[in-house]
Amino acid sequence: MPRLPLHLLRLVRPFPAQCPKFTPASPVTQFLPPSTFPPFLSRSLITRSLLHAAHNALPFAPPMLQVRHRSRGNEYQPSQRVRKRRHGFLARKRSVGGRKILVRRKAKQRRFLTH
Repeated sequence: MPRLPLHLLRLVRPFPAQCPKFTPASPVTQFLPPSTFPPFLSRSLITRSLLHAAHNALPFAPPMLQVRHRSRGNEYQPSQRVRKRRHGFLARKRSVGGRKILVRRKAKQRRFLTH
């Protein structure tokens, strides 16, 4: 499917106040006022399939109201048990990589080897 450049896609997308209900049987071009097309771009250049693709890309959602990222706030719930289980002295002693970490930290004379 051909893609429109972003600046042309913004010209084709209607504003929320102009958005009547869209049905697949009704033509897409009737929703667009003629003022949305710049003078250098005639209607013959933009085919009906491109307009249909532009409307299906973001169906009547204004660009400022899109929710792209949700802040959930539950990613980090600190727990001493889990921290010591993952990064504690006994966890470091248990694995080969952990023992290497302890040796390196001891060689640097770190005050605390682990949590």
